[in-house]
Amino acid sequence: MKLAMQIGYSGGFEDAVAQVQALEKAGMDIAYVAEAYGYDGVSLMGYLAAKTETVQIAAGILPIYTRTP
Repeated sequence: MKLAMQIGYSGGFEDAVAQVQALEKAGMDIAYVAEAYGYDGVSLMGYLAAKTETVQIAAGILPIYTRTP
């Protein structure tokens, strides 16, 4: 069984990194990123992937209408 958690979308990239690194240290397997009213979710996922080692990064919500084709 894998453990997953959605990270909050308030705050900045460094806040998200601190949260995901703490979850990774606690044994969390997957961190979900949601794009709602804050930062770009795709950019954050790339940043988190560069700052973590074992946790998987996944998209929880990525609205397609906010992107150009």
